Amino acid sequence: MSLEKLKRKFKSCERLLENDTLGSFDFATYSISLDSIHKSEFEAFQKAITTNEYFALSKVMPLAVHEFTHFIDSTSTLWGMNYLKKMNDAYCSNNIKGGNEEEFYKAKKFFDYTRSLRLPNYYTLIEKDTTPTQPWQAEITIGKQFDLNGKLSKNPILFSRFYNAYEKPLARSPVSTVSILEASAMSNEMVARLALINNKLDGDEKIVEMSEYQKELFRYIYNQNITEYSVCVHILANQLQCKELFIAFQICSIITRLVLNFPKKLIDNLIKSEEIYAILGIPKTHEFGTRFKAGIKSHDLGILYYLFVCALPKNTSENQEKMIDGIEEALHKFNLSFDLIAKEARSEIEKIANELRSSKLKSIQILAEAGKDNFNKIPLNSTTLNFSNLSFPNVYLGDGIKVAIFKNDNNILNNTEIDDIFDELYEGQEWVERFSEACTI
Repeated sequence: MSLEKLKRKFKSCERLLENDTLGSFDFATYSISLDSIHKSEFEAFQKAITTNEYFALSKVMPLAVHEFTHFIDSTSTLWGMNYLKKMNDAYCSNNIKGGNEEEFYKAKKFFDYTRSLRLPNYYTLIEKDTTPTQPWQAEITIGKQFDLNGKLSKNPILFSRFYNAYEKPLARSPVSTVSILEASAMSNEMVARLALINNKLDGDEKIVEMSEYQKELFRYIYNQNITEYSVCVHILANQLQCKELFIAFQICSIITRLVLNFPKKLIDNLIKSEEIYAILGIPKTHEFGTRFKAGIKSHDLGILYYLFVCALPKNTSENQEKMIDGIEEALHKFNLSFDLIAKEARSEIEKIANELRSSKLKSIQILAEAGKDNFNKIPLNSTTLNFSNLSFPNVYLGDGIKVAIFKNDNNILNNTEIDDIFDELYEGQEWVERFSEACTI
């Protein structure tokens, strides 16, 4: 029944990540569905773990990594832990859970917040009559969002405007929170797929598969209809003049993790930096800078991402060693480091996790515990995630079977049923939506 409800939600377009068609992660119930995988394919995947059969592994592994990365980012980062806290406040504001009318606003606040993660289609423009001739060109602009009353707000919005090889406009895409989340998931999916190709194939078979996968990635990033999902890797590749997609995605993976874990306590390091205007290449009096700083102050993930990318030295994409050194050098421009960000993020995560231990929702309690544990196992400067060492829930397959993808005896969620998490959080989501509809004035 839980899976049926989940599928009905997605059919009615109640999803943030419409690009995830083979699988899905539900940000309202933390449920994962691998829609394109059925029992027979999963059984082949289990056998392939010991036989190293590439195609059975590649059918499941990269997809699972993609969706589990959404789970990690939504629980095991500072952004994710804050999201979990907002969800808890909203779902527990229900009078049935002991809330009262003075707390109902938390439901509407969370409802509006989740809608803002992927900006409304109004902010995305796609030129249907322009041929997407390669190579693409791009420029960054900044505007202001409209508030709930239809008036211009103080909240900035960063755009990337794309043009084809003949400088004809293709699309205008916002750099939203969803852009960051999808860049993170795609980066880890790519690393998983490359590892399979490099470790499970040899000779001509390896060369052919690598070539096919590269073509697949190019089709993804040069699809003008989904630029909100690919915009982050475009920005990075353009800034570094990096032609190697695999490298661009790896750098993207680290920076998105930094952004998702960036602590409020360190925001002033960015705002007060004397180098920020030189990094952005604008004069101090430029309106772009004023709006940009407002975005930093409001912890806009897209704006933080763009700032860190602009601060990278040009040789960051030359090799693995320079990749880490280059990001560290960019951080030093703001008196920051991987260690400092990790330390402050850990402090904030532990505070939230301790608060959520007393949640009225058992699902929130266990998800916060798993999130904190996972965070402590993931280095900020790594381009890969060790999925066999982390805590994940079971997932739904396309035919309704519930399975565990990555075996881990120390998985905090081993004894937690995915249906139990879904049912409890789905009840909370229904309350949030029902109350939000009542807010008419």
